[in-house]
Amino acid sequence: MKKEKLILSVVAVLFGLLVAGFAFYLFQTTKTVPDTNTKTISFASPAPTISPSISLVLDRPKDEEVVDSNVLIVSGKTQSNAVVVVITDSSEDVITPSATGNFSTTVNLDNGQNILEVISIAPNGESVTSKKTVTYSQEEF
Repeated sequence: MKKEKLILSVVAVLFGLLVAGFAFYLFQTTKTVPDTNTKTISFASPAPTISPSISLVLDRPKDEEVVDSNVLIVSGKTQSNAVVVVITDSSEDVITPSATGNFSTTVNLDNGQNILEVISIAPNGESVTSKKTVTYSQEEF
């Protein structure tokens, strides 16, 4: 007797779900939206991408370079009125570029991998950064 009641309950629940699903389907397919309730959305054109007016090109060192001297020359080009900051793990140097925008300095490297960060800062506050990894090794290759 209990087994029949359980089966009958499961069948009734499944039948109820089937009827409710069919009724919902009919409701959704016959539903219409009046034209007065539709809204038109217009998208503004995307904002132009503003590229920084300052540039930084590093001539030396090359990224992932391996050197056998602990003194490294850092050189490159940026705006002539910018300020260049060279940051290593153990030092920070501030450089003023020449009238043509060229700059050069030397930094001391620690043994092993060194991360070199060069930042050029324009008078209006804009900045551009370049990171290079240089490995100092005394082993001969």
